Amino acid sequence: MTPRQRRIHRAAIEKVAAAPRKSWLGKFMPMTSVQSAWVKSLLSLWGECYGGKTSEETMLESSYFWSRIRTEEWSDTQAKRITETLKGLHKIGYRGEALKEMAFAILWPQKSPGEVIDGAVRRDESDFVEKCILSALRADDPVYVVGIDFYARRKRVCDIARYLQEVAPWLNRKQAEDRVRWCVTHFNCAVFFFHESSDEKRCKK
Repeated sequence: MTPRQRRIHRAAIEKVAAAPRKSWLGKFMPMTSVQSAWVKSLLSLWGECYGGKTSEETMLESSYFWSRIRTEEWSDTQAKRITETLKGLHKIGYRGEALKEMAFAILWPQKSPGEVIDGAVRRDESDFVEKCILSALRADDPVYVVGIDFYARRKRVCDIARYLQEVAPWLNRKQAEDRVRWCVTHFNCAVFFFHESSDEKRCKK
């Protein structure tokens, strides 16, 4: 991270440490179990594919998989299908780009990656994950900072919680981990409901 990014990161972690309750971190709308599983699966895959790069801009690269997800109509049935496919492939050893490519072949066998890329270029739409994350949350939002640490930088809850305790030594382990989980839950919620609202706007056009 650059010095500026480190300052933003530190300030965000300090805000998370100061949070007395979940609602203090921002507006939260509960998701159903299907919605929660769907968005967590996609964000986990996104993190595997693009995590560890030098900047968020690099991590949020375009991809035919995300372009295809972006154009899907929401339904519990389709969400379960995507979630179960990703979980099943992960269980048998697929990771990162290989996981994404195999999932695409299973979920949308009627179209080749090249056809979807061409369609995405013609539509001139933003990448699904890039648009949802960057539009739903500010880069200095504590929820965004912790969410990027968790999904893109592949840090575990306990790792982020330990850093939280370094910043706020009065927090015990459970209190620190609870605050990290609050942020991850808010992050998931923000991404999912931005996707939902953008779908509604697209349908009205």
